[in-house]
Amino acid sequence: MKVGVIGAVGSTALTIKKLLAHGAKISGVLGHEPKLKGRVSGLNDLRSLCFELNLDYKPYTNINNIELIQWFKEMDLDVIFAVGFSQLLKEEWFKIAKKGCIGFHPTRLPNGRGRAPIAWMILKKESGAATFFKMGLGTDDGPIYIQEFFELDESDDVESLLPKIQNAICTALDKLIPNLLAGNWDVIAQNEMEATYYAKRDPIDGFINWHLSAIEIDRLIKATTNPYPGAFSFFRGKIVKIWKSEIEEKNKITGVTGRVLSINENEEYLIQCGDGCIWIKKITIYSDEKLKIGDYLGGEIPFDKIDFINRELINI
Repeated sequence: MKVGVIGAVGSTALTIKKLLAHGAKISGVLGHEPKLKGRVSGLNDLRSLCFELNLDYKPYTNINNIELIQWFKEMDLDVIFAVGFSQLLKEEWFKIAKKGCIGFHPTRLPNGRGRAPIAWMILKKESGAATFFKMGLGTDDGPIYIQEFFELDESDDVESLLPKIQNAICTALDKLIPNLLAGNWDVIAQNEMEATYYAKRDPIDGFINWHLSAIEIDRLIKATTNPYPGAFSFFRGKIVKIWKSEIEEKNKITGVTGRVLSINENEEYLIQCGDGCIWIKKITIYSDEKLKIGDYLGGEIPFDKIDFINRELINI
């Protein structure tokens, strides 16, 4: 089975390794090398991986470049695995390989089609699946080859969820690739009546409104932590990024919303929310000033500064 691979992140690297482990022949890899690397969360160095594995590799910024399409056309591919990138493929891509393109999505399709699935799963507390499906012009709506389910726990954030997704990917590919090599290309159509969609998220969507409940703020922090740009607030007019948090369950404290109520020996900060309090366990302050008891986190995003702040959140 002659395979081409397109991708950008860790799930792409896993797919490459599994294809080789099961004896598939990878004819070429297209790896995303954006000009602004901060815009791609979890970007993986596929160039180095392909050099190590002696695989033909080309970088791309625009996947629909005619030269890239022609490169794959000349390989007489059986299938293309397009895993772990957000650009939309032109219709021509789906005609290059004999069996078309296999895509990946980490939700229980048809639930959760669309953008930023990991962040949305955490925000909505929805479990997921390593889903491999036949790609077409629609949004994650192609018939499914295989789904390997995983559960999302209450305590999960992006960093703890990623290994679960990776394990599910490995299990799914250990079943799928031998099936394909044996000539079994059976798929199951998605039920359109059950389809739901996730919309695009920008870095600025990690802004913390301290008037929300501690539960809502904690989920936002969990959904935007590394490798994403992070949840953020303002301290004396400058951005602060918040990476880890924990809801305060015992102490019944009431303070002014957004104020630092307490600091413990680990330099963790107890912040008053609209309902309840939250411990900020990991924070990045982009100034020489330190947070003290009584200091205030908060502020508003000026409407005319949204694009500027989006760029700042990626670059810092």
